[in-house]
Amino acid sequence: MNNYENLIDTLLDGRYKITGIVGLGGMAVVYEAEDLAVSNRKVALKMLKDEIGEDEQEVKRFVNESKAVAMLSHPNILHIYDVNVSGYSERKYIVMEFIDGITLKDYISRKGRLNWRESISYTEQILNALGHAHERGIIHRDIKPQNIMLLRNGNIKVADFGIAKIQNSEPLTMTDKAIGTVHYISPEQASGASQITNVSDIYSVGVLMYEMTTGRLPFTGNSPIQIAMMQVNDPPQDPRIINPEIPKGLSQIILKSMSKPPERRYQSAGEMIQQLGMLSANPAVVFETEKNVNGGAENQENQRQNNLPVAVDSKKRNATGNKAIQSQQRRDIANNLPNNLAVTDEGDMQSTKVKKVKPRNKKTGRRRGSRSMTPIISGVTLAFLIVLGLSAFSIILSFLGDMGPKDDIRIPNLEGRIYDDELISELDSQRLRANIEYVFNDNYALNTVVSQRPEPLTLKIFRSSTDKIDIDLKISKGKDSLMMPDYSIREWRQIDFELRGRGILTEVKHVPHDTVLQGFIIETVPGPGEVVDAGDTVIIYISEGREERMTIMPDFRWSSDNRISEREAKRQITVHNLVLKEIKSEHSEVVPYGYVIEQDPMPMRSVPEKSTKVTLTISLGPKE
Repeated sequence: MNNYENLIDTLLDGRYKITGIVGLGGMAVVYEAEDLAVSNRKVALKMLKDEIGEDEQEVKRFVNESKAVAMLSHPNILHIYDVNVSGYSERKYIVMEFIDGITLKDYISRKGRLNWRESISYTEQILNALGHAHERGIIHRDIKPQNIMLLRNGNIKVADFGIAKIQNSEPLTMTDKAIGTVHYISPEQASGASQITNVSDIYSVGVLMYEMTTGRLPFTGNSPIQIAMMQVNDPPQDPRIINPEIPKGLSQIILKSMSKPPERRYQSAGEMIQQLGMLSANPAVVFETEKNVNGGAENQENQRQNNLPVAVDSKKRNATGNKAIQSQQRRDIANNLPNNLAVTDEGDMQSTKVKKVKPRNKKTGRRRGSRSMTPIISGVTLAFLIVLGLSAFSIILSFLGDMGPKDDIRIPNLEGRIYDDELISELDSQRLRANIEYVFNDNYALNTVVSQRPEPLTLKIFRSSTDKIDIDLKISKGKDSLMMPDYSIREWRQIDFELRGRGILTEVKHVPHDTVLQGFIIETVPGPGEVVDAGDTVIIYISEGREERMTIMPDFRWSSDNRISEREAKRQITVHNLVLKEIKSEHSEVVPYGYVIEQDPMPMRSVPEKSTKVTLTISLGPKE
């Protein structure tokens, strides 16, 4: 640690004063620092270790993280203020917001397991962060509680995008990727598949929820290889077996997100958030898979299109649901019967028979008469008739419900349509309610539908004659254009970071300048007032400070061949772009009055212009 502690109390790049060490990892050191350019703001400074700086692959991971976070801005993602990963600087580092909190892993370790509602709160925040990243083509690939920061106010921050996959960027090699942390990786990561998508992050979130709600990891073993194989092949144990307090619906969500085939998981963070929201509102909700969903072919088709579990509403179950209720009622009756009665179930409720079980006479071994059993049998019979009546009533209601009108609609394909008054009227006439989100997009013109949810041809059923179906539309705002501001005399790294965050490429050129301080922008091309789009390149000219031109120090000293007066010496100092620091005077028996006896620096040396200060000693002549 001593080598890293040497940087404490030093000033980095004239801006960041390092005040302490927060943590030490395999690749980087995280320092606490003060940003002197922003009112002494406390920041975390993640610096690549010196010994790692020569490792091309590790540097690539570090650069990959800086690229990923530069594209993101979300309250649940660790905010990045500054990035310096260029070869121009000796040290490579990322400046982040300073978090007053702990990792979610430490929190779980302290509490053992979390309350299921608390787990949902943290999961929804993580999914919101991942949804933001996935929309921008970034897959985290290393979701684990060690990379989740928990603040004192309960807010979550997702961190460490070191092995994130960025769309259209050069992929990391298998060595770099290290497939994430084996306890949390998806089956496709564990098997080394080349196609890793956003649903791989969904799997990791499922593992994280499993750990939060049970206090255990779903898969443990003696070696990473063994755990990786379990991720690929073994189904996880139902978390409710470990923690019966978990609602059944939450267990279903966790297990769905951990499905082995990627297509069986939630296909987006938004889908999973939707189901968690339903469960938070009603902890008793239970989800049924497609094969168990009642209500006709329309609902089953809708289920297949959305790949989502369906919440079961007990008021709308049909006869199959009633049969389950009847079975439970039979069990309840059996549990309340006297010891000398038994109930047998030979099919549905109508075939339930009550058998009289006559106790043996202790003395003779013969059964006693059943006269005393008549009231009990009558009571059981009455209970049976009540249950039968309720079941019949429920079946009739279900039948009448099926007789009613069932309006449905196939969701139209709106992608590429212009969102104007005509489309708005068309949606209204089809009883579709549009929820609009405007997004920048390079491929779609202004006001064009970029994407929609539900997908085209999804079958939706109206619940009533006045019901409307929600449809989420993303509408293009066109290209993310920027009218270039005047960035001159601004600190260059912050501007470079802002431009890259908007998808604008930058080319940095360092040039000397006499008046603009080192590290600040001289000019940009294109300049102020010009419009640039995402994907365009802006050249940033950065000052290196004054150019250090060299000159030969003249010989101002008096000799028989060199008779330079004080006045001439001053003139030559100006001509050579030197600075006169001081003039001293003393008596000399050799050098005449007014001429130079000594000089500093000594003559005939190469010295920098404009910064070299000259001291002259002028003769007062001989002493009288």
